[in-house]
Amino acid sequence: ERTVGSSATAPRTAHSDSRRASSVTVATTTSHASTRDSHLLFFAASTPPSVEVTMNRSVRPENVEFTVKAAEDLVLTGKERSIVRVPANNTYSCLMQKTQRFSSLFRHYSKHHGLPREALDFFFTNCLDPEDSPESVHLQKNDIILVRQRVTQVPVSLPLHSDDSYFSTMKQLFLSGEGSDVTFEVGRDKEVIRAHRLILTTRCEIFNAMFRPGAMRESETGIIRIHDHTPDMVSKMLEFLYTNRVADINKLCSTQLIDLLTLAEQYLLMPLKQQCEVAAREILSITNVGRLLCAAEKYNADYLKEFCINFFVENMHEILDDDNFRDELEACPSIALTILKASTRAIATQEPAVKRRRLNMPFEDGDF
Repeated sequence: ERTVGSSATAPRTAHSDSRRASSVTVATTTSHASTRDSHLLFFAASTPPSVEVTMNRSVRPENVEFTVKAAEDLVLTGKERSIVRVPANNTYSCLMQKTQRFSSLFRHYSKHHGLPREALDFFFTNCLDPEDSPESVHLQKNDIILVRQRVTQVPVSLPLHSDDSYFSTMKQLFLSGEGSDVTFEVGRDKEVIRAHRLILTTRCEIFNAMFRPGAMRESETGIIRIHDHTPDMVSKMLEFLYTNRVADINKLCSTQLIDLLTLAEQYLLMPLKQQCEVAAREILSITNVGRLLCAAEKYNADYLKEFCINFFVENMHEILDDDNFRDELEACPSIALTILKASTRAIATQEPAVKRRRLNMPFEDGDF
């Protein structure tokens, strides 16, 4: 019984001795630090649980001693005045556990010197993160950590830049005709529209080939004759070449859009062609679907063609009763096959449901 009792009391004594020894160590270290000139020793107040559990004096956390140096004056700034809390090159000696997070150092340093924590940045090889530790950044004995005033970057508002001024300037260049060296003669009345060869050849492959030296008559005369289109739509095409847009394209009627679509196809202006297709989709109706479908078929406007076919399938009965559609069908027989295929597909998708309804019908007495 004495032996058991002796064994039971031994750990408590060792545990008490360990705590007293730990207290002595911290106190001695702190006392030693107070004798240094303008230096303060920093040590973790809490002892890791591993030390208390093992109760072994030989097991101690590894520490590293280093210096924190002010790389510049550390200033407490206010609206009324600013105070230099830590002059440049001031050093501050520290002792930390190698696995201890730097957040404790940041908090201790700023509090000790009367500075807000968020006003300081600490640097070793790079800016230190609060989650870093001496071990993670490979800090060694007598290394120096620099501390600087955090620079608050004031967001600079960038000057607003709009492309509208460019488009406006280019359109004005086209409308004024200033410095032009190409003349379009459009329609039966040969209405004159002036343009610039450099713009035309840069933006359009057809015009580029046309104005090659000795290639065509236009390269020598500088005159381009267009008889099959209206002056307004030729101007719209040239507006696109100058500005990459047609400002009021959504205000054009179906006839005007088809004329502009024809020009886009003729001069291989695919972006203009796509803009015409999108604008035509917005004005699609029962009265103009036939005309637009014919144009889409003729000028390979696949997007517009598909949209017209879907519109026809959804409104088949109303469209077939429309006189304008029948006239367009006679003028452009090629769309008849396209419409027939679309109608067949639409009927085929509805047929299974019709059959199911027939199978589910109740029998009458006279059925057999």
